[in-house]
Amino acid sequence: MMTRWSPVLDRSDAAPLYRQLVDAMAADIANGRLPADARLPPHRELAHALSISVGAVTRAYGEATERGLIAGHVGRGTFVIDRSPATTDTGPIDLTINLAPIDADDAVLEALSMLRRRPALVDRLGYQSTCGLNRDRQAAAAWLTRTANLQRMEWQTVICCSGAQNAMAIALTALCAPGDPVLCEAATFPGAKALASQLGHPLRGVEMDAEGATPQALDRVAAETGARLFYTLPTLQNPTARTMGLERRAEIVRVARARGLWLIEDDVYAPYARHLDVPPLAALAPERTIYVSSLSKIVSPGLRAGFLVAPTGEVFDRCARAMRALMHSPAGINSAVTTQLIESGRADEIASAAMAETRVRTTRALAVLGDVIEKPRSDASLHVWLPMPEINAERAAARASYAGIRLTSPAAFAVAKGAVESGLRLCVGSVASGLVLERALIVLRGILMDEHADHEHGVI
Repeated sequence: MMTRWSPVLDRSDAAPLYRQLVDAMAADIANGRLPADARLPPHRELAHALSISVGAVTRAYGEATERGLIAGHVGRGTFVIDRSPATTDTGPIDLTINLAPIDADDAVLEALSMLRRRPALVDRLGYQSTCGLNRDRQAAAAWLTRTANLQRMEWQTVICCSGAQNAMAIALTALCAPGDPVLCEAATFPGAKALASQLGHPLRGVEMDAEGATPQALDRVAAETGARLFYTLPTLQNPTARTMGLERRAEIVRVARARGLWLIEDDVYAPYARHLDVPPLAALAPERTIYVSSLSKIVSPGLRAGFLVAPTGEVFDRCARAMRALMHSPAGINSAVTTQLIESGRADEIASAAMAETRVRTTRALAVLGDVIEKPRSDASLHVWLPMPEINAERAAARASYAGIRLTSPAAFAVAKGAVESGLRLCVGSVASGLVLERALIVLRGILMDEHADHEHGVI
């Protein structure tokens, strides 16, 4: 039976009518007004009911089909797709965790199965070499060359770690004495904040612009504090998703050399921006950069596969000693699985699938939330940033929580109270389905519109 569906469109809204129609359809599917298997009105009938062109309805139905909301059947009509249980789950929608939006379980199990056939796997159950087996370090070097544009690197400069957090702990232990200040972007990765606090290093924030930390602010804060270390995420910075261009990276390197600053480059999101073809800081200043990466954001966080690249000589030796003190050696089984995934090409396949799906989700977030999002330089970003005053962000996060959507508090990213960089981070890969993300985005858009209306009317 055909559903009598006639949504209300806002003629004063700048959004095209076909877009409003798709968004209304998605919202009504999410809230149950359009149940699974409901038959939608024919194009011409709906166009007449809404006083819009048939072309607008056709375009709306076409986009809704591409988004997996509806499906057309010749001779029968257009129907709402019966969504998976994950889509109709009434539990909270968690947008707080940066995860690749794919399931790599089969690939990991396949790698384990392949390894079982090798007698050498037994050797992985013992203590490993401090920096990892040569084969694992060579695989890591090949991976970073392909996915992070880290060209002309020597595998001997790689230390295999248990995730990027472990690599960061090694770098801080190797480069800093207790109590030494550490510089970072004004809004930064909560894991870095926790690690610096645990190791006794006060953080000082560096002002940011559309490309991340500014060279002028870095130079000034380095002079004021006497700090010798700058921790940075130059590519798809967490939480702002900002990416430094080549000129900005060169300027940061010039300041670092002039001030004698060491750089810890956290580059875990590099695969999502490799098409930008911008070299990492470690390629521009290998003599003063410790490079950190992992497979957590592209394959699996549970694999705990991390990599550290350090300059040869004293700094590398200090990193190796720190690794020995903190962990003794990498986890043998984890390293074996990681190397198997890289050597077999499965890691590259997973990365391609993750980037393709992330691109779709980033595009949808931009389409639904529009100018509220600060558009990332890469069209595939695991997180997007909604800049706004801290009090507005806290209030929006609270309203979202009440509506069943979990968001990270803006305070989690702030390096200092009254942060100049504040807002909400949305992790687009953390939900299993693009339809669940769509539902969350539509709810968030309503919350943000209410926030704007409250602000206009002076409601605090």
